[in-house]
Amino acid sequence: MDIGMNEQRFYLKEFREQLIRFNMALRQSMQELQKSHDHVSPMWHDDMRKEYDAQWEPLHEMMHQYDRLDGPNYVEFLSIKIHKLENYLHGR
Repeated sequence: MDIGMNEQRFYLKEFREQLIRFNMALRQSMQELQKSHDHVSPMWHDDMRKEYDAQWEPLHEMMHQYDRLDGPNYVEFLSIKIHKLENYLHGR
């Protein structure tokens, strides 16, 4: 077997595992942030709230999309590449 390709496989697998851990940590952080947001939200109604919401909503939507779609799609993409590389390395 080609050592270079084995290294590629190792690094792809390691990257995928780190991405999975990152996605889980990000999800947990966003859940904690959402809890804090929900706790303060009913009490906060001044002009600064409008500025905050203008920044919060796009960030919240972007992070929600990453958590539900983009993050899992990146992990799946890496899994497919790893599978194809393993098939190549094992002559399948």
